Amino acid sequence: MTQRENVIKHVSQMIVTLGVKSVRMDDVASSMAMSKRTLYEMFGDKEELLYESMAFLINERGARLTSLTRSCDNMLEVLLLSVRELCGNGIGSELEQRLAYNLKKFYPSVYDRVRKYHSEHGLKGLRFALDKCSSEGLLDPHADIELMAQLFLMTIGMYMSDGNVTLPKHVSREEAFAVMTINFLRGIASVKGLQVIDQTLARDAKSSRKCLTDENNK
Repeated sequence: MTQRENVIKHVSQMIVTLGVKSVRMDDVASSMAMSKRTLYEMFGDKEELLYESMAFLINERGARLTSLTRSCDNMLEVLLLSVRELCGNGIGSELEQRLAYNLKKFYPSVYDRVRKYHSEHGLKGLRFALDKCSSEGLLDPHADIELMAQLFLMTIGMYMSDGNVTLPKHVSREEAFAVMTINFLRGIASVKGLQVIDQTLARDAKSSRKCLTDENNK
């Protein structure tokens, strides 16, 4: 890992721990044992450093999901496991909402760049996954993958970023996100794909019940 990559990784951890507003170039330079001049030569300004660090967090999440899904038999299972992992780690958590709020308030240009990067990154990944599902015979052959992927991500993006969305009592953003994603996949799945979805969800439900039983028996 290069010095530049080490700085990006370090600042991404600072963002998660301290928040965007608390990241100061003096502190970054000091903690990395380098001069502030060197830091500015690497990134130009603080906003560029913040943007690259936020992009690193997005890519890191994607890499974690990839490693978790290597044991899946098909791409639909990969998508369903990804939904479970994202929800389990708080896709709409207070931390993520606070980061987004502060980034938008104090660094609006960085916020816009991060949102664009996240959207493009997400669309590319979803398009690849759906193309793979289609080649495996898991999607309706008449489904417009490009259009459906864009509409789905646009809807999810608005839903997750809108703090005024009201959900029924006892329903979390994660639960709502999971339902929306599963219904989206059901809507474009073939008969074979629906069978995979049902089998995967049934297996996950059984696993969850077992974990709960084991926890209660401790």
